[in-house]
Amino acid sequence: MNITVFGASGAIGQLVTQLALDHGDFVTAYVRNPQKISLKHPNLSLVQGELSNISTIEKAVDESDVVISTLGPASDMSRKLKGTPIADGHELMIRAMNKLNKKRFITLATPALQSDDDKKNMSTILPRCISQNSSSKRLCRNEENGRND
Repeated sequence: MNITVFGASGAIGQLVTQLALDHGDFVTAYVRNPQKISLKHPNLSLVQGELSNISTIEKAVDESDVVISTLGPASDMSRKLKGTPIADGHELMIRAMNKLNKKRFITLATPALQSDDDKKNMSTILPRCISQNSSSKRLCRNEENGRND
């Protein structure tokens, strides 16, 4: 199988890439910084690019049977990111996939910091409910019941 992995230089991306290579798949790793990926394998090819570059994204997904995104928020909080680069990148990936008639897209979501501006729905409440400590469970029950205490 031909697999394109976006975010292949991150911790989860490297695990996914290694598993695919161990399985005998061909992997195209889409990375911003190729020096951050230490994997070497005859079935691995690197495409260097930004999430905003549609033509490079198209090149990366052109031969793919499946596209996997392991993109997540930067662990280096000193980087001041503006906007929604991951969501914008996903939009361009899907646009490229539609253009190239690709149908399989898998994305892994990474919980980030919550904001008071977040709308209350399953995706904003559930991550805290999964936590094992009792104060989080109480907070989840209160949010489900419309209370903010």
